[in-house]
Amino acid sequence: MKRLQNYLIGYVLGIMLFFGMWWLASWAVSTFAAKALQGAVPPPLRALNIFVEEWRSLVPHFFASGYRVLTGLLLSIVIAMPVGLVIGHERVLDRLLSPSIYLTYPIPKVVFLPLLFVFLGLYDAPKIGLITLVLVFQLLLSTRDAAKSIPKSHILSVVSAGASKWHVYKHVVLPASLPAMFSALRISIGMAIMALALTEAFASRYGLWRYIYDQWSRYGNYEHMFAGILAMGILGLAFYIIIDLIERWVCRWQYV
Repeated sequence: MKRLQNYLIGYVLGIMLFFGMWWLASWAVSTFAAKALQGAVPPPLRALNIFVEEWRSLVPHFFASGYRVLTGLLLSIVIAMPVGLVIGHERVLDRLLSPSIYLTYPIPKVVFLPLLFVFLGLYDAPKIGLITLVLVFQLLLSTRDAAKSIPKSHILSVVSAGASKWHVYKHVVLPASLPAMFSALRISIGMAIMALALTEAFASRYGLWRYIYDQWSRYGNYEHMFAGILAMGILGLAFYIIIDLIERWVCRWQYV
């Protein structure tokens, strides 16, 4: 219970710090910026009021973006993490496949967006496909590195006790790699939302980036734009909290 209280207190203090920095930035822009730019960063309370007033119109955008990020994240987990564990544990596969991974990982995945639109259409599929492409490499490399770093003595000790290859993966490779996998997932949330912004700029009627862009480009309404930015921040925060809670449940030994 005390750990949970400290966890909640940390989040509350962090959110207060965020809004304090936002207010400071708003004050600085309104005080020192040119007159034409003074409304570009509204105070946080004003954006919060707009967020509360416009929440009904934000809901479809919020859930459209959340669906795309969640689906891309789940697909990348299913694809990348088992493959990363196997490549990291099986040295022959590591030597064969790692050069191909190193060759393709640095390529910006956004270059494949036109092809994704050609093959998958104009709706959610290419957007989810790009998010999945971005996340797969991040999760694959992090999982592979975690599996490679397991001391051989840990594996030899269970093999000498008669463990099969499946039991080695289940009782040694996977548990030892889980903390690094969750760290990679946290990094991937930010990357997923960045990819989301790229994809929602094209052929999207709903989505938080679509809402933010429309408020800025069509209406020049910075208060509504920041309400959309706040909604995108809440979306990311929700994913981080869910990942933290799952990690506390799956990796209980880290929180004893």
